[in-house]
Amino acid sequence: MPLGISFVAFGGKDIMSDDLDPEKLAQLGDKIAAAASLKERKTQTSDKFTGASQAWQMVIELTVGLVLGVLIGIGLDYLTGLQPLFIVVFSMVGFGAGVRVMLQTAKAQQAANEAKALRQKNGE
Repeated sequence: MPLGISFVAFGGKDIMSDDLDPEKLAQLGDKIAAAASLKERKTQTSDKFTGASQAWQMVIELTVGLVLGVLIGIGLDYLTGLQPLFIVVFSMVGFGAGVRVMLQTAKAQQAANEAKALRQKNGE
């Protein structure tokens, strides 16, 4: 038994046997092909929604920055009694922070997409 390994669990049969049933091998090949095509379809479906999820992530980041700025401005206006000053200033600061975070996310997603395209180009 040069490369074959015998196990008691397999009834002492040689696992690396040369007497494999071609019909069973064909059935196994069909099952593997079906599983691979299913995985490919799932990948294509998830790629459709990737753009939408990225867009929603950016919208949420921008909105959260703006809302936080407005809330901080309202709080400071209430504490200081200077009604329109801090809400205007911090709404602009919040908007700027939201845009900054949104641009960082866009840059990171672009780098990830470029790396994915490069991997696909190289055949990995």
